[in-house]
Amino acid sequence: MAVGSAVSALIGVLHPTFVLSADTEPNAGLQLYAQAYAVRAVPLAVALVHLLRREHRTLVPVLAVAGAAQLGDLYIGIDQGVTGMAVGATLAAATHLGTAWWLIRRTVTPALGSAV
Repeated sequence: MAVGSAVSALIGVLHPTFVLSADTEPNAGLQLYAQAYAVRAVPLAVALVHLLRREHRTLVPVLAVAGAAQLGDLYIGIDQGVTGMAVGATLAAATHLGTAWWLIRRTVTPALGSAV
């Protein structure tokens, strides 16, 4: 999901009209937004891919940050009426936060004194 988000961000920088509805004209604000999104999405994707090759517990904080960012995108998508953005952000947030939760649950040791 993070790599997909990064690719989408780079496409938005190179071709901002891909993310617009047919009746919307591109402007400087759109270009600024696309660039701001890309400088967030690309480093997060690089960090997640790098950490994926290492110890998986180190992914949890980065997945949490990526999930929180996607929740922000979800809010923007709903607020601006951009259904595709809202749906994509929902899927990405669920994937990032769900994976972080799963990794936490997988690495937690049982409490002392519990039955084995």
